Amino acid sequence: MNVVNTLNEEATLLMLALDNLPPHLHAEHFGEQGNDQARPFHDVEVALRTAETTFHFDAEVKRIHRKESLLPLLNYARPNTLLICNTLSPFLADFCSKNGLNFIDEAGNARVTVPGLNLWIEGKRLSGSISTTSSHRGKPGVGFMKLLFILLAQENAKDLPFRELAKLANVSLGMVSKGFQYLASEKVVATQHNTRRILNKEALYHLWMEYYRTALRPKLGGIRLDVSANWQQIPLSNGDCWGGEVAADELTHYLQPYDLQLFTFEPLQKKIALIKAKPSQTGRLWLVPAFWGKELEITPKTKALLAVAELLASNDGRNIEVAGQINEHYLHLGRFYPR
Repeated sequence: MNVVNTLNEEATLLMLALDNLPPHLHAEHFGEQGNDQARPFHDVEVALRTAETTFHFDAEVKRIHRKESLLPLLNYARPNTLLICNTLSPFLADFCSKNGLNFIDEAGNARVTVPGLNLWIEGKRLSGSISTTSSHRGKPGVGFMKLLFILLAQENAKDLPFRELAKLANVSLGMVSKGFQYLASEKVVATQHNTRRILNKEALYHLWMEYYRTALRPKLGGIRLDVSANWQQIPLSNGDCWGGEVAADELTHYLQPYDLQLFTFEPLQKKIALIKAKPSQTGRLWLVPAFWGKELEITPKTKALLAVAELLASNDGRNIEVAGQINEHYLHLGRFYPR
């Protein structure tokens, strides 16, 4: 396997491992993924954020098939290091635990012990997303949905270099490659001589509306806040973007929002202090970390995508009616149907 293929496969391992963690854990990676063989745990930096604290790790992204593959890592393993890998056998998972080697695998299984965090997840199998080990066309996963959002939100996105797409979508380079492979297998996009053509734009929209609720929404994370103020009175930071009912009202002036969804790039604790609201499981404001890159321009079409997906996910009759209005004015789909 050449270096490019190896990097793409490892990038996909990283994407799957972080995306398949439980929703209450917000995981991010930073820096360009490399292939530094000189010293382990220098591939990429990974941050795991709980409601209270953010934990930073130096990560090694590597496929593991036998104990011998783990041995070179043991001398470098520390509480702040992390192995990102394919799904481990119970024997290899136990071997990691006994030797103080933190790991997260592509299915979301994890054993991570660091002061303030003891993460132990086991028994999960890789399914429901694009796999690194199978040519089976599974259902789209979180990384794919982030890429799909950019392809729909920005008109020229399909023509951008993979590196720019990865930055806009906040995904790995490997996920961009896997995403286009999936779209080609579904005969939605064609790639030839370094050019990409969208063969069925409506199919892209329907993928977004169909899988937002099941693939992306449960992984958005964030926190519910108890607010009594009108949504116009909630202070916004640079880059904040309304979704759901508020985005729908901004576009149509037809809906009086009650359930509020606000995407932000601000650290959640800082944003909560700015809003001066208390966390509540039944709170009407859902404060959500923005899942796209900061460079994305927020346009009416962007808001239409966020609004329609969330309105349809609510299964509320009036919301679905407003989603249809947004389609007529902004998306122009000939076949628009609620889930």
